[in-house]
Amino acid sequence: MTAQRKGIQSVEQGVKLLETLVVSRKPLPLRTLAQMSGMSPSMAHRYLTSFVRTELVHQDPDSGHYDLGTFALRLGMAALNRADLIQVADDEFRQLVARVNVDGHLSVWGDYGVTIVRIHNSQAPLLSELRLGAVLPLYESAAGRLFLAYQSQNTVKGVLKAELAKREEDKPSAKDIAAAAATVRRDGVAWIDGQVFHGLRAIAAPIFDPQGELRAAMSLVSNQPSLVKFPNPVMDDLRETAARVSQRLGWQETAS
Repeated sequence: MTAQRKGIQSVEQGVKLLETLVVSRKPLPLRTLAQMSGMSPSMAHRYLTSFVRTELVHQDPDSGHYDLGTFALRLGMAALNRADLIQVADDEFRQLVARVNVDGHLSVWGDYGVTIVRIHNSQAPLLSELRLGAVLPLYESAAGRLFLAYQSQNTVKGVLKAELAKREEDKPSAKDIAAAAATVRRDGVAWIDGQVFHGLRAIAAPIFDPQGELRAAMSLVSNQPSLVKFPNPVMDDLRETAARVSQRLGWQETAS
């Protein structure tokens, strides 16, 4: 048992070096890597020697700096391939809806725009008007505004043009749309108050992939005005849940 515990502790120590390389996002010299990992250079060197042999780490022959190796890349790609976006998001989202007692839905970009792929109702459901496969408006839904803010303009412009063409009154200008997208990027969340269904408010948070691309929107819907007040604990929980899903999918937040 003692030998087994030492082996586990040894692995945990070594993983600190790998985690440091992940967080740094760049090759590091031995002393810097050891210091950031909280170990002596001699100990770090022993771990790194084994990691280089197993291709978890690569050492540049010219600079001597260490970076993640080809086997680490294979591990990461295998994990990503097994991380089903909808399943991972749905697991977290189901718990969120139960926790905050607010209806919600998950949506992704489909052939016709922002498409609902999951719906979860609280004890007193409000989303009876929505169905799986329903397409949400870009400008007038919280989920849609996330895609306006983070999706490429080439992707959304056709859907947005068709959406605006159907509106005869109160058509938002290009300036209005740009301002809404800028607000989303500033706040990290989107919100609407009565635009889709009178008396209903919605907030939405983005789910990103490892490359920082928007993959899905996580939305909560309520008839309570407090849902769209800043700040509020429900919005904070939604933002944190969406970020946790993104991290599980391999996304890393960058310093602004």
